[in-house]
Amino acid sequence: MNGVEKVAILFRVLGADFAKPMSEQMRPEEVSRVGEAMVRFEQSPPDEETVQDTLEEFRKLMTTGGVFANVNDTLNEIFIAKFGEDKGHEILEEVRVNAQVESPFKGLQGVPFADLSRILSEEHPQVQAAVLANIGPTVAAGVLGELEAEERASMLKRIATMRPPPPRVLRDIADMFIEKTSKLPRFQDADGSGPDPGIRTAADILNAADGETNDGLLERIEEDTPELVEQIRETMFTFSDLTLVDKLSMQKILGGIDTKLLALSLKSCSADVSDSIFNAVSQRTKDMIIEEKELLGAVPLTEVQEAQKEIMTTIRGLIESGELTINVGGGGAELVE
Repeated sequence: MNGVEKVAILFRVLGADFAKPMSEQMRPEEVSRVGEAMVRFEQSPPDEETVQDTLEEFRKLMTTGGVFANVNDTLNEIFIAKFGEDKGHEILEEVRVNAQVESPFKGLQGVPFADLSRILSEEHPQVQAAVLANIGPTVAAGVLGELEAEERASMLKRIATMRPPPPRVLRDIADMFIEKTSKLPRFQDADGSGPDPGIRTAADILNAADGETNDGLLERIEEDTPELVEQIRETMFTFSDLTLVDKLSMQKILGGIDTKLLALSLKSCSADVSDSIFNAVSQRTKDMIIEEKELLGAVPLTEVQEAQKEIMTTIRGLIESGELTINVGGGGAELVE
């Protein structure tokens, strides 16, 4: 039983007179989480022993003042002693914000995409981008699907190039939107060596979006920022994602790739990628590729990466021509007649 669920039990047992003043001291997202727990309890209530234990724990805390009753005073003393009064208060406030910003938009989960899109449309595009970049790929893709094609392209470009807002600003934006959507219905239900976080976010959104949402999006952005689009494409589908490709689609891909190039590309990849490729070829072809790979001996990593990049270029050509459809979000690949 976590803290949110314990508060939900207290709110339900002690009633509105207790819950109202307590909830006024909580952030909108915290109130939403407690409300969600109360709804869950309506369908699957906690047992009597759990309720009694929670009430007894609360009674003891009220009697003793609780272990963390004066945590604010303690924190103030520590930070002021370390940094001085003005700087100490400033740093402590930042610590509080950072502690609450891990998933500030969680309270928007389940809001219909059309409603989110409508509310977002009332805000500055940069605010819209900040929300979509932090709300999660699936929800962001759904909201993008509600926009016109030109708006989608503009928003995705902004997400890919924006600087992450400070945690305090992100927290304030999240609170504002959670408050705006509080009465809406809800559906139940960085790696330092990797790409820029904004580009990864844009790529994840595109991977989660359907074909109609994606249609022409990158092409519109490519007209004035081709380098950005290339980075997004490379992030959307990488050499390691070949494990998602089914046998027939893999055979289609391999049909246009030289055996020597393929052998070179396999000098540095996971066993899963190698298995995906070998499972799509005959035993004779597999033996040829393995022999070619062994004959190459030690090669510079840059050459291997170039070979992989060339193969990915071939695959993207198949995707863009409509001969191959790949869903990195988990749907695998399929051929298109």
